[in-house]
Amino acid sequence: MKYVKLVFVILLVLALIFGAYKAYDYFKQWEADRFSEINMLRANQDLTLKKVTTLSESLTRIVNDVIKTTTVVKPDHTYESLKDEVLELKEDEEANKDEIEKLREQLSERRKAFLASDDTIYIKTIDDDTLLIYRDTEGTLQPASANISKIIEHRELSSVVPILAEEEIAIKKTSYNLKAGGYYSFDNTYGIIISKGIFSIKDYSVNASLLLSDFEDFKFAVGGDVGYLVGDNLEIGVGYNTNKEYYVKLEYNF
Repeated sequence: MKYVKLVFVILLVLALIFGAYKAYDYFKQWEADRFSEINMLRANQDLTLKKVTTLSESLTRIVNDVIKTTTVVKPDHTYESLKDEVLELKEDEEANKDEIEKLREQLSERRKAFLASDDTIYIKTIDDDTLLIYRDTEGTLQPASANISKIIEHRELSSVVPILAEEEIAIKKTSYNLKAGGYYSFDNTYGIIISKGIFSIKDYSVNASLLLSDFEDFKFAVGGDVGYLVGDNLEIGVGYNTNKEYYVKLEYNF
């Protein structure tokens, strides 16, 4: 009868922890879906989303399944305009040394942003000029050329949603390094163990643990142990507790 009670308590604790973990994940998933930008604009087509960067201000809204974005460029902040400003300042380089250094840092930031973009567009004008724009990490088209004042983009909603799905709009699952399972000490004590990971290296982890035993009096001890991940979420380990006992454990990672 005592063993049946022990198994029941272990299963109950595991079920409660697992249930709380899954409920929190579902809540965060629902929250992420609800407040994602595209879903928000699609559900409220009278709203306009405004984004402000060092390069521009953009206004985005959805009308009849078309994403309409108007980007107004801030003058003198593009890569080309900053480069031209540096060239002007270099006419008196000694006097403008500090200002040139600041502008070079900004130029470096613009270049990194452009090189990191997966979507760059070259436009040839009727005057045979070349305009260069790129899509930033937020999905907004930004100017790289100096002679761009406004960018207007219309995209079908259906062409954007699959991309967002591949990039996982929803938040990634967070690991709280919580673990629960059973333990057995070398002094013939056994019971439930609940652990919190402190740090980990590859498949190994160092944990602080609470050990529960003697379920009639509910005795407990605090321990420290080293665990090894043997599966996707299953961990075995050895440790030492405040009752001066060495123990082995088997836990499920949440």
